[in-house]
Amino acid sequence: MPALNKIAFFASLITLTTLLSIFCKTETKTSAEQVKADFDRQLTEFQSIIDQKLFKAAQNQNEKAIKQSFLLARAKYKELEYYIEYFFPSTAVMLNGAPIDEIELGENLIENPTGFQVMEEIIYESPTKENRLELLNEVKKMQLNLQRVSRFNAQYQLTDAQLFDAIRLEIFRITSLGITGFDTPNALQSIPETAAALNGIEGVLEKYEGKVTDQTISSAITYLDKNSDFNTFNRLTFITQYLDPISKKINAVRLKKNITTAASGSALRDEAVNMFEPNAFNVNKFVGNSTLFISDAKIALGKTLFNDPVLSNGGNRSCTSCHHQAKAFTDGLVKPTGIKTGETLLRNTPTLSYAGLQRGFFYDLKAGTLEDQALDVVHHKQEMNGSLTQAAERINASKSYQTLFQKAYQDKTGKADPWKIQHALASYIRSLSPFSSRFDRYMQGDQKQLSTDEKQGFNLFMGKAKCGSCHFAPLFNGTPAPLFNKSEAEVLGVPATPDTIKPQLDSDLGRYALYNYPQYKHAFKTSTLRNITKTAPYMHNGVYKTLEEVMDFYNRGGGAGMGIKVDNQTLSADKLNLSKTEIKQIIAFLGALEDLP
Repeated sequence: MPALNKIAFFASLITLTTLLSIFCKTETKTSAEQVKADFDRQLTEFQSIIDQKLFKAAQNQNEKAIKQSFLLARAKYKELEYYIEYFFPSTAVMLNGAPIDEIELGENLIENPTGFQVMEEIIYESPTKENRLELLNEVKKMQLNLQRVSRFNAQYQLTDAQLFDAIRLEIFRITSLGITGFDTPNALQSIPETAAALNGIEGVLEKYEGKVTDQTISSAITYLDKNSDFNTFNRLTFITQYLDPISKKINAVRLKKNITTAASGSALRDEAVNMFEPNAFNVNKFVGNSTLFISDAKIALGKTLFNDPVLSNGGNRSCTSCHHQAKAFTDGLVKPTGIKTGETLLRNTPTLSYAGLQRGFFYDLKAGTLEDQALDVVHHKQEMNGSLTQAAERINASKSYQTLFQKAYQDKTGKADPWKIQHALASYIRSLSPFSSRFDRYMQGDQKQLSTDEKQGFNLFMGKAKCGSCHFAPLFNGTPAPLFNKSEAEVLGVPATPDTIKPQLDSDLGRYALYNYPQYKHAFKTSTLRNITKTAPYMHNGVYKTLEEVMDFYNRGGGAGMGIKVDNQTLSADKLNLSKTEIKQIIAFLGALEDLP
């Protein structure tokens, strides 16, 4: 009996221990599981605001309640933005995408915009029966989209690496888009909404650190609360003294917890802590063919080809004929000269500086890669009148080129072919992104690099002047952070001449000449503003000789603001009301974007 009792005792003990271990395993959630559960709870709160407040206010056409509940809903969205943008990017577009039609060229499909930005346009215009019915319809769409998020989230299993990548990218999104008013141009709530986004990030860190005693995020929120005016907000101070320390904190917690980096969808290096740090970008993420990465040998070969007239059949034209290094790879002409005497090309020569860090090429975005661009230029009858096949034959007769091709492509034959020529040229152009300006040095810690006017110019650029809502930092082109996965075109209503008394719209149809969509009439790629002090004249048609003229054009509200009929202008036609001093300060900042040796 004692033996049997002993056996029974141990059996009971094992059973109890097993049950306890199962129970504890069930009840103890990982940090990632806690974040997911917290998101579910907050998503329910978000849905309740939409269902119980915004929907009812829209139903009752209570204007005060509509605005109040709309701003409340947007703030809650911002708190969840890091999560929704990362795990539900397609739905994020439907919740808070730009209020412009999305055109899928391959499928001949037009997606009408929906979400908060569409609602904002409706809410902040004079109420009518029609637009309030439209608002109600938009709210219903959002209800369905939030239900979709809830269903999909139940199936997800998150990793620590993904969550840390999500909050890292959210800091970059705030830097480039959030504080510029990009997605709240009418309500101008970007400052308080940034505080909401930081609350969301802090909630994630608390799941990994416990109750956070560090004041990094709370100090940033306090700064936002005390400096909430959109036009006067000091964005340069906020980025360098508040957002950068938060980025470093996120990385420090990740390293402390031995969490690996995620294979991010961003074009930044997976381990980049700051968008402005040296070598923040992974240029290979902009390469069309992922098996052919950039290398020093390819850059050297591409530079040689770039300067050699061997690519043109006449032997009298090279890439440098139109792209002069001293002018940031432009030519200083209104429009470049063609091969035939007296002939000019259609559009102003674009800079090749930072051209490798974008997703579309030429003013009309007709090329998807730099390799495609090289093909088009070489074969263009007016530009180089060449043939890559014939150029390869000429190149293969050169022993010096044979050595360069052998080294670049690890090919014993050293033979050139059209694709290798294209890729080598593209590799060289991708190398033309030094990030060596005084602005870059300032953002990397050298506080002596910018003058008072240049600092104020940056704040105006990113705020009151709304330049940063189209020319996105840190590239200052139309390729937005944090993913850098698309390049945008805008309709500005650029005039044919500098005349501001009786301006006439330039006749160039832009993207519309390639793709017959009304939305594309007079649409042109948003080019980089880096090195802009070297690239005059400006605009696709070279209409403006000075930056002062360019700023006057924008200050007037573009073509539509000047009185030109441009029904599809994407630039706001509202005047910016910038003073002469403010314009001078913005131009001073633009000068700080000039690369130094």
